[in-house]
Amino acid sequence: MDRKETIHYHIRWAQIPLLDFESFNTRVQAEAAAQVLARPGETHTIEEQDDGCQRCRDAKSERDAQVYRELE
Repeated sequence: MDRKETIHYHIRWAQIPLLDFESFNTRVQAEAAAQVLARPGETHTIEEQDDGCQRCRDAKSERDAQVYRELE
């Protein structure tokens, strides 16, 4: 059985060089969140990511490390 690639979306704010940490299942969800979160004059793009998304891997590593620290 082939593993299906997980596509998701992140907001990249023009004023901030990193992708927003939160991921969205659809481009529409990401765009709706960006419209709510945007401050006057802020611009953004919605970026499609897959399983190789570094931002999600980093966030997962941080969550895993936090759980490990709590178990110590």
